[in-house]
Amino acid sequence: MDMYIKRTNSELIEILYQQSLLTFESQISLKEEIKKRDIQVDLSPLEASISSKLTQIKNLEYLKDFGFKAEKNSDGITVTRTNKALFTDVIAIILGVIVFLIGIYGCINLAFTFINGDDLDVFTLAYKFAVASLVFIGFSFFSGLKRVFDYTGFELTTINGLITLKKRFDIKLEEIKATAADVFVETDDETLFLKLGNQTIFTSNAENLVQTLTLKELAKKLKDA
Repeated sequence: MDMYIKRTNSELIEILYQQSLLTFESQISLKEEIKKRDIQVDLSPLEASISSKLTQIKNLEYLKDFGFKAEKNSDGITVTRTNKALFTDVIAIILGVIVFLIGIYGCINLAFTFINGDDLDVFTLAYKFAVASLVFIGFSFFSGLKRVFDYTGFELTTINGLITLKKRFDIKLEEIKATAADVFVETDDETLFLKLGNQTIFTSNAENLVQTLTLKELAKKLKDA
């Protein structure tokens, strides 16, 4: 992480004063660069911020970024989908349907424009094309539909070393039982996978340090529970 290597000492100090606006990875990189140059400046606010985020990672609080929450009990851990994530997906689906239908209307309207040979100015034609293109934007919202199917009824539990995954595969809700040894994390290009045997539990952006550490911490807790 050499993102600050070309910065002057004065610039690093100026960035330090705005450290709360930085990403976790940027904060770590900034701290390392300042220490490497032995710049005499108070790092306590930066270190406190990094420490706070590490604690949140350890407590699996950033699972909310995936739309999940973890609850600890005396026997182990239970991971479920948050109501907020489900609500967000449902809203995305509704918006997607509305935008998609507007796009369909735009496509039909555009088609009749050419069929009828209407004489249009450039701006009107551009507007009709823009409305028609909404069909693609609306279609992109339907990713929420897949998440609703995949994670309705989702539950990941570990009790005394026995892991149970309830997840929909091809719409049907299935239950998979495995041991801690079957949990592992693997990376493929820019995607990080938390897997239970051959089944994928979660995926995340491998270039996002918080998400990466969160999945690895979850894997560790599943193994240790």
